[in-house]
Amino acid sequence: MARIDLGVKIGCLTIENGAEQGKRILLKDLSVFEAGRSPGNHVCLKDPSVAMSHFRVYRKGDDFSVYDLGTKRGTLLNGTPVEKGPLSPGDRLQVGDVVLTFDLVDEATPGRIASSAPDSDERDAQAMNGGVLTKTRASIPSLVVIDGQDRGKHLALVGKEQFRVGRSVASDLKLVDGKISRDHCMVEAVRDQFIIIDLESANGTVVNGERVRKTVLKEGDMIRLGYTMLKYDRV
Repeated sequence: MARIDLGVKIGCLTIENGAEQGKRILLKDLSVFEAGRSPGNHVCLKDPSVAMSHFRVYRKGDDFSVYDLGTKRGTLLNGTPVEKGPLSPGDRLQVGDVVLTFDLVDEATPGRIASSAPDSDERDAQAMNGGVLTKTRASIPSLVVIDGQDRGKHLALVGKEQFRVGRSVASDLKLVDGKISRDHCMVEAVRDQFIIIDLESANGTVVNGERVRKTVLKEGDMIRLGYTMLKYDRV
């Protein structure tokens, strides 16, 4: 009688070219995986041709799908640009100049589990994007827009206890991204910490790849609102 394989399968992205060729990224434990050049992503692709926030992979059971995040160069699935599409074993994704192959593998397959934490062997992981590992700590906590239509804008978190972020003209940090709500989120000073609070926005507030309602910000945190990427830092 033939043996039936009942082993649990997980998703796997294998980088097929470039400096990280051969690296396997295992898609397990979560239902949403953020991918891009930012070290705050679950899948961090360290190539300048990749957007800071490039694409997203959704998992529902054994079914996986990919969504482009409105990038200029787009996301190609088997050579065809897609906004969203289902993933099947053997499919090839191209983001920027990076090519990845999707597959379903056994849980015991060696590789790096997709996580918002930098690789353990990256001594200077965040330095690629001006991260805190190589910067001298300054005294002013700020939100800095590092990718999106408002790139270069920043908001110094000083002078009051609450700061609103969104498309509203009344926002302390006004952003033009159409995927951002008018009143999207708020940053609140509590003692010596800053807490980010989602204001029931349509597309959510994502910190280091995780959608949050409320969380304490740590220096170097990456915050995605719509197609816009911000960084909480001291400048």
